[in-house]
Amino acid sequence: MTFKRMIGRISRTMQRTGSATHPCPGLGAEPIPDLLRLACEIEALAPNFAVQILGTLKRGLEPDASEFDHYLAAEALCTAVYPKYKFSEYARLLLEDDEFLAYYARIMDPGNWHSLDRKYTLRELLKLLAHLGGDVAECGVYKGASAYLMCRALESSPALVHLFDSFEGLAEPLPIDGPYWQRGALTTSEDVLHDTLREFANYRVYKGWIPERFAEVADRSFRLVHIDVDLYEPTLASLTFFYPRLLAGGIALLDDYGFKTCPGAKWAADEFFAAKPERIAMLPTGQAFVIKR
Repeated sequence: MTFKRMIGRISRTMQRTGSATHPCPGLGAEPIPDLLRLACEIEALAPNFAVQILGTLKRGLEPDASEFDHYLAAEALCTAVYPKYKFSEYARLLLEDDEFLAYYARIMDPGNWHSLDRKYTLRELLKLLAHLGGDVAECGVYKGASAYLMCRALESSPALVHLFDSFEGLAEPLPIDGPYWQRGALTTSEDVLHDTLREFANYRVYKGWIPERFAEVADRSFRLVHIDVDLYEPTLASLTFFYPRLLAGGIALLDDYGFKTCPGAKWAADEFFAAKPERIAMLPTGQAFVIKR
């Protein structure tokens, strides 16, 4: 039964009881309840999915629905509304890691869970490098969510976390960077970073435009450099400086590589590693990484 037929039946019932009628075009001209109007609009917008959308939503909202019911409802709704997006598998342990989820909810912007998988990937890669000496560096720090994980990973070692950011947002994008980013995007205060990292003493902050202050760590070696600067020029500058200072087995983690919004960042990495022995591995999170030989 289509929404139009179903709602027509509801309308006739409401007519007999004196309620508002005609939720769909062609069924009358009286005012209708908002929910029925919305159902009719969904029918018009998605005639092949309308019944499935609301039916699935109903199943997912029922009091006795299981977690798997919730998952199936969310997947079905996503498939109807945004079919390009592909749901990941049910029952990932990441979503059971209460400690990590609490960290993320505390530090990230409210309601923004978009980088959860990227932060988790960073945390796990840091575990693989615990046997190496060397420091950690981050280019593009924002509010310090990634820096927090780095400081936590290094807190039992003498190594330091070196943090580079202008705290004035992004520089002026080049044509190669595309239209998504604008100058000044992602501006934040250095005080916010220090507040995020208030429980740690194993980090240093270098305020300035990349690569102005890189020379201050020229005598250090690194187990990991995290590059999260979105644009072509600072990505290339970061790789140019830190690649020679990465220890064998160390990792360059590129946060922006796999996103259409950051074409310049990908271009810079591809250009830089074209003549290097390492190969770039892109992850489904949108990140990419290189292991130094």
